[in-house]
Amino acid sequence: MRTLKYTADKSFEGKKASSLLTHIGCSREIIKMLKNGGLLINGSPAFTVQLLKENDVVELVFPDEVSSAVPKEIDGVEIVYSDEDIAVVNKPPDLPIHQSVGHYDDTLANHFAAVFPNCAFRAVTRLDRNTSGLCVVALNKLSAAIMCQNRPQKLYYAICQGLTPPAGSINAPIARECESMIKRVVRSDGQEAVTDYKTLKSFDNKSLLEISLRTGRTHQIRVHLAYIGHPLLGDDLYGGDRGEIGRHALHCGYIKLAHPITKKVMEFERGVPEDMERCLNK
Repeated sequence: MRTLKYTADKSFEGKKASSLLTHIGCSREIIKMLKNGGLLINGSPAFTVQLLKENDVVELVFPDEVSSAVPKEIDGVEIVYSDEDIAVVNKPPDLPIHQSVGHYDDTLANHFAAVFPNCAFRAVTRLDRNTSGLCVVALNKLSAAIMCQNRPQKLYYAICQGLTPPAGSINAPIARECESMIKRVVRSDGQEAVTDYKTLKSFDNKSLLEISLRTGRTHQIRVHLAYIGHPLLGDDLYGGDRGEIGRHALHCGYIKLAHPITKKVMEFERGVPEDMERCLNK
């Protein structure tokens, strides 16, 4: 169970408790949940329509939850940071985040069900199965709601084929390929997609890039780099060579976020995993 306390300042004098809840980031779903015994004012059960006075102590009570995933710890998953509200994890490649057909007990959701048994699994940032690196998970409903409105900043590191310019921006709309449920293409009727990159190192007709996204489309980095003629190493779906690495060479190595409850700015970094490191060392 997670309990959070807030003190109403003078600006909330005479206003409904729901106005303070909205102010701190509660969604309509959370406010509806708090109506059923999850709201206390000065230690007593209260309704969201109750009028506040200055210095009233408003408590939000979030009960324990049960994950829908089967609890199972997964080798290679590193919990970089955790508290009562968020967790930051370094995900290895070849690990799906969510359960799907064929992936019932081998996902990040399964690992979290084992490590955080009293929390539902709410991934705030997501990575493709074969993309490694940092992702953020909210450990209660309020953290998830706040972070969905104020998403973390991410930097990716990629090894692509060919020698890229020192820096660039790719602005090209992305759509689903008509005959595929998985593959995406650059097409004029697609959704806006913008990718910024800078070249950190060029070697052996390959380039190491640092990438940031202004939009978050499915396969955006992979599609955009293939579009400019520099597919990710190992990304055979989009024309990459698998001779040196068995998956697309993409890693989320940096995340910056404002903690949803304390508002503290936090930064996390993790270097590329062994398979990408081997490509760089070659």
